[in-house]
Amino acid sequence: MSKLNYGNNPKLINRINNQILAHPFTDYWDIFVIKHQQPINITLHILGIFFFYSLIFSVWRSQNFWLLLGLPLTQVLGLTGHLLFERSHIDLQDAVFSWRASYCLGKMLLRVLMGKYRDDIQERKAILQNYQSTT
Repeated sequence: MSKLNYGNNPKLINRINNQILAHPFTDYWDIFVIKHQQPINITLHILGIFFFYSLIFSVWRSQNFWLLLGLPLTQVLGLTGHLLFERSHIDLQDAVFSWRASYCLGKMLLRVLMGKYRDDIQERKAILQNYQSTT
């Protein structure tokens, strides 16, 4: 599901940051993990996920559709994490909404709750370091 042909130039869309111009990753999950390594950024993303579902539940319970105006705040939490703590590239479409980003956020939440996300980070960092040392 995460191996989507995304946009006209996948190299630009799948950019990690301005320092890492080339990488071995073709699966967006791998790129996502490299872009989400800092604990505070990860925490802000998870808080955004919980805030998103809390708002949806609140709208359903109260039938107050004005609460939907708070949905952009769920994105602001993740963007704040990138701007202040992670400094990784943010694709505009992913920041607004994309299925690949939503899938990866859900997978990140699950992996964090299972205690396996740190292992995911270490594995991708090792792959990236090996790639960089051979090129």
